[in-house]
Amino acid sequence: MTRAVNVSDIVDTHGVGAFQLRVFALCAAVLFVDGFDVQGITYVVPTLTREWGLVRGDLWPALTFGLVGVMLGAMLLAPLADRIGRRSVIVWSCVAFGLGTLLTVAVDSLWPLVAVRFLTGLGLGAALPNAIGLASEYAPHKRRALVVMFVGSGISLGAIAAGMTAARLVAPYGWHAMFVVGGILPLMLAVALARLLPESIRFAASVPTRQDEAKSLLRKIRPEVGADIEVVSSGPEGGHASVSDLFKDNRGVATVCLWVTFFMSLLNVYLAINWLPSSLEASGFTATQAAEITTLYHVGGVIGTYAIGLLMDRLGAYRMVLFALVLAAIGFYTFATLTGMTQWPTTAILMVAGMGVIGAQVGATALASMTYPVAMRATGLGWALGVGRVGSIVGPTIGGIMIATAADPRSVYLGCLLPVLLGMAAVALLKRQATPVPRLAPAR
Repeated sequence: MTRAVNVSDIVDTHGVGAFQLRVFALCAAVLFVDGFDVQGITYVVPTLTREWGLVRGDLWPALTFGLVGVMLGAMLLAPLADRIGRRSVIVWSCVAFGLGTLLTVAVDSLWPLVAVRFLTGLGLGAALPNAIGLASEYAPHKRRALVVMFVGSGISLGAIAAGMTAARLVAPYGWHAMFVVGGILPLMLAVALARLLPESIRFAASVPTRQDEAKSLLRKIRPEVGADIEVVSSGPEGGHASVSDLFKDNRGVATVCLWVTFFMSLLNVYLAINWLPSSLEASGFTATQAAEITTLYHVGGVIGTYAIGLLMDRLGAYRMVLFALVLAAIGFYTFATLTGMTQWPTTAILMVAGMGVIGAQVGATALASMTYPVAMRATGLGWALGVGRVGSIVGPTIGGIMIATAADPRSVYLGCLLPVLLGMAAVALLKRQATPVPRLAPAR
C-alpha cells in the first residue's frame, strides 16, 4: 500500500539543504540577468541621445514599450507555468530575451529600437514571476519571505553589474557593448538552467503522469522518503488557475490591494532607474559620476532588500514593507528639494531612496507569494506584476516628458511621493485583510 506524503509537510518541516540552495541561486541568477538587461539600456540613453541627434527625453518610447512587453509577458506568458511547468517557461524566457538583447546591437534609430525592446520585454516579463514562484515553493514557510527577498535582490545585483559594465565598456567600445554582454549572459544561463534547474515539486505532484518526477525531487530534500508513497500538494489541484480565481474565496480585496501596491511601487522603481543617469547628468554631474551614483543607488537597493528580508520574519512582512516605503519617501523628497549638493551627499540620499523603493518592491513580491496558494501562485504573481508593469510604463513616460521640460530635473522626483502614500494605504489594507478578526467568546 502507498501512503500520501504532502509536499508542505516535507518542505516546511525540513531544513534548507544543498539542493534547495541550488534552486535559490539559479532563480536569483535569472533575476540577475533580468536586472542587467532592464537597467543596461538606461546607462546608454545619454550616449544614444547624443549619437542619434535626439533631444533629452526623446528615447522614452524605447523605455516605455520595452516595459509594455514586460507587462504582456508577465500577464499572458508567465501563467503558462501553471499548465506546463515553471522550469520550461523560465528556460525559454531566458533564451527569448537573450536573443532580443543581442538583436539590439543591429538597430541604428529610435523605432527599430522600440520594436526590439518590446520583443525582449516579453521574455523578461515571463521569467521574473516564475523564478520567484519556483524559489518560494522550495522554501520552508518560516523562511519563505527571506528566500523571496534574496532571490529578488538578483535584480538589483544585475543593475549594479550593468552600471559597472557601462562605466568600463561604453567609453572604449561604444553602447553596443552593453547589449552584447546583456545578450550573452542569459543565453549562457539558459544552458545551465536546462541542465540544473528542477521542476517545482508541487507542480509535478499535481500532474498524475509526473508522480515519479515528484518522488525523485522529494528525495533530494529528504532522502529517507521511501518509494511506496504518493506525493500530494496541499491546496487545490494545480494547473488550471485563471484570473477569476484570484477574486474567489474572499481574495478579491487582497488581490486589488496587491495590484495597487505593485502599480505604485513599480511606477517609482522604473521612473527612478530609467531617468536617474540622465537627470544626474542634466544636474551637472559627469557621465562617470552619474554612473557611479546610479550604481550606488542600486547598492542601497540590495542593502534594503537583505535588511528588510532578514527583518520580515522577525518583525512582520507588512510592517517592513511599510517601513521601506517611508524610507523611499524621505529619500525622494530630500533628493528633489535639496539642490546644489556634491556627489557624495547626493549618493547617500539616493542610497536611502534605493533601500526604500527597491526593498519595498521586493517585499511586495514576498507578500504576493504569501497571499496565494501554490496552484495559482504563478498566475497571481504574474497578474500582480502585470498590473504593476502598467505603473512601470506610466512612470518612465511621465518622467521622460517632465525631464525634457523641467528647469531642475531633480524636481521630477517629487512626483514619487503620491505613489508612495497610495502604496502605503494599500499595504495597510492588505495587512488588515490578512489578519483574522478575533471572535467574541459566547456569553455565559
